[in-house]
Amino acid sequence: MRDMTMNKKKSETKDPICGMIVDEATALHAERDGKTSYFCSDHCRQKFLSTPAGAKPEGKPGCCCGK
Repeated sequence: MRDMTMNKKKSETKDPICGMIVDEATALHAERDGKTSYFCSDHCRQKFLSTPAGAKPEGKPGCCCGK
């Protein structure tokens, strides 16, 4: 019998704040201007939400959340 989980492809994207790769199916997310962004933690999500639209959040490469 064939394992069906091998055919399942995860949808991964980068957290726009810290650059960590996250799974869209399980990550926290927020919508702005019709675009959904995904986050590794509530810390990064809150930083994104507190940054005015169009401004670039001051994130650092790598996880900034202590994970």
